Amino acid sequence: MYHMKKTFSILLVLFTTGVFAQTLEEAKTDLAKAETALATQKAAVRAARANVAALTPPVYWEKGGFAALNFNSLGLTNWAAGGISSNSVTALGNIYRNYNKGKVEWVNNLDIAYGLIQNQGETLRKNEDNIDFLTKGNYGITKKLSYSVLLNFKSQFAPGFDFTDSNLSDDDRPEISKFFAPAYLTTSVGLNYNVTDNFSIYLSPATGRFTFVTDDSIAAQNIYIPAALDDAGNSFYEPNFRAEFGALFNARFAKDLTKKINLTSTLNLFNNFTDVNKDNRMNVDVNWETMINMKLTNYLGASLYTNLIHDNDITVSLFDDEKPKLDSDGNQLTGPRTQFKRLLGLGVQYKF
Repeated sequence: MYHMKKTFSILLVLFTTGVFAQTLEEAKTDLAKAETALATQKAAVRAARANVAALTPPVYWEKGGFAALNFNSLGLTNWAAGGISSNSVTALGNIYRNYNKGKVEWVNNLDIAYGLIQNQGETLRKNEDNIDFLTKGNYGITKKLSYSVLLNFKSQFAPGFDFTDSNLSDDDRPEISKFFAPAYLTTSVGLNYNVTDNFSIYLSPATGRFTFVTDDSIAAQNIYIPAALDDAGNSFYEPNFRAEFGALFNARFAKDLTKKINLTSTLNLFNNFTDVNKDNRMNVDVNWETMINMKLTNYLGASLYTNLIHDNDITVSLFDDEKPKLDSDGNQLTGPRTQFKRLLGLGVQYKF
């Protein structure tokens, strides 16, 4: 009896081991079949994607833009620290259309802005007015370096007036700007280098910059084209038109800082090394613009725009402790100064 039990136990162990061994082998076989099927499916997906890509027409053009309407309001009543109540509205717009195929790239960008402000006790006045069109063509030398040609036009929409003399009525204030008075046209040939996907620099030793002041009364004020005289007492420049030839450096940074915040900053440096007024050849014109757009909701957003300009040929009224500087005859003194503009707005935005 003892030997029969022992024999039965051995047979049971051998049978169980055989069953488990058979089951493991079957599992391995099933796994191999599944892996083969998966590899086949992945190959089919890759082939389908390649077929879709081959049948999809190539996209060479990229287009878009945004429009915004910003509002600002300040109300003060018995405010001990002082100040003036004011309301303002600013419209901003951008349209771009870019082409990219192989070594050829063509960038087109239009920025426009117009704003009005009304301070308490004053009439409605403009506080922003800008037209800026840029077109730029690149032909690739390497992945990052390319030959480049550039054309840039800047002007404004509406007349602007001089408000420095508080004793004058608005009807008597002199007009100091309007459409095409001034207007700036820049044409350039050089090299463009993409440092990163977000940062590029452009250098041109051959840049022409043209200043137009088509209104004679504005031109006579010599705000945008200086009335510099040579040793013989003759003006270096015509009051309505000035052509300059020199070197241009441009640096541009554009990046989405987050999904809802975008930063664009552009720096332009221009030197007119062929200026007929030799004393002016060492001066560098600076124009630095920065725009930050923040998306708050689908249609509400905030924006911050700054613009720093220094141009030795553009004169502004001079003040000392907020009092006008006068010459010996009592006339307002003018001269070149660093200009700075800041525009902060909250309003409706639409991106397309």
